[in-house]
Amino acid sequence: MTDVTTAPEPLGLRERRRLQTEREIALAALALFEERGVDGTTVDDIAAAAGISGRTFFRYFGSKELAAYVPDVEIDLGIAARIEALSADRPLVPQVEALWRAVVEGLGRDEARSVLLRVRRLSLAEPSVRMAGLHRDEQRTDALVQHLLALYGPEREVEVRLVVEVSLACLRVALDTWAVAADRGREVDLVATYDTCMASLHTLTRG
Repeated sequence: MTDVTTAPEPLGLRERRRLQTEREIALAALALFEERGVDGTTVDDIAAAAGISGRTFFRYFGSKELAAYVPDVEIDLGIAARIEALSADRPLVPQVEALWRAVVEGLGRDEARSVLLRVRRLSLAEPSVRMAGLHRDEQRTDALVQHLLALYGPEREVEVRLVVEVSLACLRVALDTWAVAADRGREVDLVATYDTCMASLHTLTRG
């Protein structure tokens, strides 16, 4: 019989705790980067601000630049659940579009919007942060593509990669449009902007 005091935690709870710790470290890093710049901040500085060791820092981030990208626990867990729920029995395009739409819906919270804008401003000001973000996005995109290929089959690789890349481009356009408007003091509905981007894409592809 398993001792309930030593039974493993559910994966969802472990992942939530991991993401929360990652978020706390990243928020500390973001604040230091804003105050001192990336070059003026060390991993030890970030670790001290987050109350962890430098060794622990590298359990969560491969570099200090990657720590600028603050995870959102609820959004990240929601995306993971949606990816796991993807099914080869349903059309590919609507499922991928719904995945990114869930992201923009999650960014509707004031705190999420505020952090995203801070990260975006930092990435525009710091080339090393921007490059780290591009590499991070490439890795995550490739992971999603591999997951979809396992569902739909390798013979659909071109289609899968095209759907993922094009839909991601729409997401980026929506986020950039919203962020630029926010920096200029204008309110833009992010979800509506994403829907407009997708509608424009469908119009273009229909010729």
